[in-house]
Amino acid sequence: MEAIARLLEPKRVAVFGASDDRGKWGGRIMYYLALHGFPGEVIPINPRRQVVQGRTCYPNIGAAPPVDVAVISVPAASVVQTVRECAEAGVGCCVIISSGFAEVGEAGRAAQEELVAIARAHGTRLVGPNCLGLINFRNGMALTSARVLEVERVIPGHIGLVTQSGALMLSVYNRAYDAGIGFSQVVSVGNQADLGLNDFFEHWIEDEATQAICLHVEGLIDAQRFLTLLRRAHAAGKPVIVLKTGRSLQGEAAARSHTASLAGSYAVFAAAARGAGAVLVDDMDVMALAAQMLIRFGPRRAGGIGVISSSGGLNGITADRLADLHLEMARFDPASEAALAEVMLPTHLANPVDLGARRQELGEGMAVATQAARAVIRDPNVGLVLVPMTTAPHYEATVGALLDGLEAGGKPVLFVVTPGSVATGVRSLLRERGALYCDRLDDGLRTIRAYLDHDPAPLPTPLACPPRVEAPRPGYLTEPEAMALLAHGVPVVHEQVVRSQDEAASAADAIGYPVVLKGVTDRVVHKSDAGLVHLDLKDPAAVRSAFDAVSALAPSCLVAKMERGGLELILGAKWDAQFGPTVLIGAGGVLVDLLDDVQILLAPVSHAMAAAALRRLRVWRLLEGYRGRAPLDVPALLDTIVAVGQLAAALGPLLPELDINPLLVREAGNGVVALDARGVVRDSAGHIEWRSTTAPEPLIAR
Repeated sequence: MEAIARLLEPKRVAVFGASDDRGKWGGRIMYYLALHGFPGEVIPINPRRQVVQGRTCYPNIGAAPPVDVAVISVPAASVVQTVRECAEAGVGCCVIISSGFAEVGEAGRAAQEELVAIARAHGTRLVGPNCLGLINFRNGMALTSARVLEVERVIPGHIGLVTQSGALMLSVYNRAYDAGIGFSQVVSVGNQADLGLNDFFEHWIEDEATQAICLHVEGLIDAQRFLTLLRRAHAAGKPVIVLKTGRSLQGEAAARSHTASLAGSYAVFAAAARGAGAVLVDDMDVMALAAQMLIRFGPRRAGGIGVISSSGGLNGITADRLADLHLEMARFDPASEAALAEVMLPTHLANPVDLGARRQELGEGMAVATQAARAVIRDPNVGLVLVPMTTAPHYEATVGALLDGLEAGGKPVLFVVTPGSVATGVRSLLRERGALYCDRLDDGLRTIRAYLDHDPAPLPTPLACPPRVEAPRPGYLTEPEAMALLAHGVPVVHEQVVRSQDEAASAADAIGYPVVLKGVTDRVVHKSDAGLVHLDLKDPAAVRSAFDAVSALAPSCLVAKMERGGLELILGAKWDAQFGPTVLIGAGGVLVDLLDDVQILLAPVSHAMAAAALRRLRVWRLLEGYRGRAPLDVPALLDTIVAVGQLAAALGPLLPELDINPLLVREAGNGVVALDARGVVRDSAGHIEWRSTTAPEPLIAR
């Protein structure tokens, strides 16, 4: 933290490659430092110049006065020597814009490791390499050559932004600047060879001037520290908006090639980040706008969304899109409808409000827009107002009148300005009056979704880990082995292993018909697809016939009770290399891949965490009782989720995967039961081996 404080508030900055030519990187950096009022001393470094931009120029860093920060943008082959000279001269931090290091291969990685070794030997810190610098808007320190700084003045604000992509940092800044949104500081960390995303994140948690934090994440150096910082930020009341690259397999590959850092599993990342209080977005412009909404208006409040527009057509589209995103529109109370009736046609008093449906006798006066806006924002059922605008008569005057009415409510307001250049004046007006706006309805809806996703309530506390559980012998578990492991707190179906027709028929007689007969193998994921599952067998003849069919494919069989009714879910555990043990719960049975309705939690899991995850599932309505159906045994399901979480936490990396599918949830009071399970167990060295000798290859690839 001391190093970052010195980096962001330096007394003296050295610029390598300093030039009078603003077309060159070093020339632009020096110009921007002067343009934006950096109060410290700027030291040009260039062996071929004596004066640069009116400042004394030094041939090397050793000849210069002591320096806090050096900005290095020289060919990759010269960077190691340049950093060595800076470290020997006592430079506090080097910001390395040059690329060509770990992101390009092993030779570059070796050079990057040499940079770090040199810096650490002398107490120098590094930002980058492969970054585009940083900007502190509070003191005008612009250590970047980006032309987005070709403005008369920057806008200081209260958002801290750190990205692993320099170009993305500058794009986010530029779009936010155009919308009148300011930052406290923005940093591009590039390859994170030394100082990285977590370091600047921690700095902003402690920085009083930074009220919200935006993070662009490609890969994490220390995932557990990241989660700890998210929880600290949440406790400090600072919203954190996260944009993660690597949500798809293609995105993961792009992230690796760009910053040479592994992206990891997005599903686990998202679960971990949300569980620690982060808001996740999938668009860079939404980050800054959502952060500014949270700063301006505070956390979400009760009530739905009120919509006011200059177009009935756009209102209809907006209502449809809100429904698609499960964003609730407010129902106006009678007092609001009465206020609207004074200026609107009787047929247009409901949400959304169409300004084109004003009472004609009122003419073109702007009082209609003001009164309509005031009625909507003062409605007790409205928690947020969205104003999507098309072109309109007296465009700027109409928007000004809307602002007059909306300012009376003190509630969150977001304008969407859909036209192009014809709306330039409207955008200027909105900036002048400090209103928040975007240009596309989709951006507005995503911003509202992100704003509403921030929940300032205290985070649930996970359970403590249970005593260590003895793991089965390593390998791919058969169903009986997996069921034995589940005995630690999970109810399992009554079943019996059989190896002949007679044993199968006898087991079925004892269990009671109808029964299920399944093959026992460690080499198949979807047994039903391989012909290894026969359901609803009602008599000994059916059991014997099924045994003949299955035993041709598997060395032994299982006979189990045929369960009916209830809801089939999947419940599983998985070890994640970055975040540790996780639990998955969702729609199961044969539809698990089709529905893709799952939630992931970090283990161990508390009952409150499990309950919150269940309510996020689309099948939640079936669990609570849908359209007259009896509610299912949610308390027993919660106990089972917690038990699997404890099992996953206890075994840790020894249990890379465990699936219960299906887990049958019966009617309330009748519990749950695991009908099938499979798993994988590693040995202490991390190895997994095939134990089966019945077939040379898996029947269905894992």
